[in-house]
Amino acid sequence: MRYFHLLILSFVAAACSVKVHSKQDKATDFTKYKTFCWLNGCEFTYSGPTYLNDSLLREKIKDAIVAELTSKGLVNDENNPDLLIDFHISVENESSVVYHHHDDDRYQFKPFAEPEVVNYLKGTIVIDMVDKQDAKMVWRSEAIGYMDIHPDLTEKNIRKGIKYTLKDFPPKQPKTQP
Repeated sequence: MRYFHLLILSFVAAACSVKVHSKQDKATDFTKYKTFCWLNGCEFTYSGPTYLNDSLLREKIKDAIVAELTSKGLVNDENNPDLLIDFHISVENESSVVYHHHDDDRYQFKPFAEPEVVNYLKGTIVIDMVDKQDAKMVWRSEAIGYMDIHPDLTEKNIRKGIKYTLKDFPPKQPKTQP
């Protein structure tokens, strides 16, 4: 039984990790961006369980993105933005089968492991940034993570996730050789 708990613990630890992938236009000078606003009113796109698709969650995500970009020195300006921001969320139900032996009877040999199904959610958030003047995407950050079937979507956890998703923005500019 001890090995089963270790297996589940390692599975949960691996499942809690979040992978962030960021892409940028290498020719873009990100120091020129000072302001931002939402692309087309930020029409929210979502696919996944209906209980996670609500307006309160969307507002928490929008507020977290605004707070993170503001902390990085950008100003939310709806009249004259340099960057247009958009985000998309996808949540998928997934499951894994874990096999384990019961150690409840040490004197009886049980050659077959018993299966147990572990259900979880695979969540993805994509944040896009478009240069308003050139009308081209200059930045995309995608965070993929695994969470409990009923995730703790508090404002604190959402802000933490958005901060992690935008951790590489703005990208460090390459040093120029004299």
